Amino acid sequence: MLEMRQDSVRTVLVKAFYREEPRFVGWLFLGFIFIGILSYMFKSDTLAMALEFVLFLAWIVAKLVYYFSAFFGVYDQYHSCVQKDAEFLKDRAINVMGLIEEEFSLIDPIIASGYASDSSCIHIGEKIEKVSFIRVIWLWILKKICFWRKPERISEHVFLDCGDGKIICSLVTFTYIAFTEQQAVAYKCYYDIAYGKILEEYTVEVAYRDIDAVKYGDELLHVWSVNKQNWSRVKISWLSLNVASNNRIAASISGNSEILSNQVPAVQALIRSKKEELA
Repeated sequence: MLEMRQDSVRTVLVKAFYREEPRFVGWLFLGFIFIGILSYMFKSDTLAMALEFVLFLAWIVAKLVYYFSAFFGVYDQYHSCVQKDAEFLKDRAINVMGLIEEEFSLIDPIIASGYASDSSCIHIGEKIEKVSFIRVIWLWILKKICFWRKPERISEHVFLDCGDGKIICSLVTFTYIAFTEQQAVAYKCYYDIAYGKILEEYTVEVAYRDIDAVKYGDELLHVWSVNKQNWSRVKISWLSLNVASNNRIAASISGNSEILSNQVPAVQALIRSKKEELA
């Protein structure tokens, strides 16, 4: 996997998306239980209660500090990181496509970043279901019991609810579509924004005469928010150049939907004129 730049923002995003409490938080909790058992066995109340109170207070403070610091200002830092990544991936897209900028000066290229799609976590048009309270408690207990296990993290689809309908996702898709004299050329990249690793990238080339339709619209996604433990609704905008072979070019964006909508008329006009020329 190709690694992108690493900086302090990535560290913040790793903490927010792949939350793993520091080991000492778990040891504080075990110490609290251990001292309670010893005090019961040896009937030592005063000192044990004092130590238990200190450990319990330290555990509560550590939990609260870690929880609130993990999400403080993460939404703004997330989108700042997306913008920086887009600049890096824009240059990479041009190199991977093997083009020079003079070749696609007909209209401005389309540059879009959005949520990477995955059927296991994104449900379009499905009913939002409530999660069993017992299941939530069981998963919490299991996590506490196995706090010492630190498996190697791999990139995952993790959605976080930052409040006020602001949803962020750990996996991002970046799309760069350029329009040459003969065809539309796209670079597609899926990457983990927290780790800064590109998971998949490829290019697609579609001749103007093969494009059957230019579609643009909005979709309401139902996504599972890990931090809130419930379903959230989020709207994305998408643009698609459809062809009969299903080898379509598509771009989606979360956040400022006007970016795509402003370019749609230019794309439609270009493809119409090119299809007429090549007819």
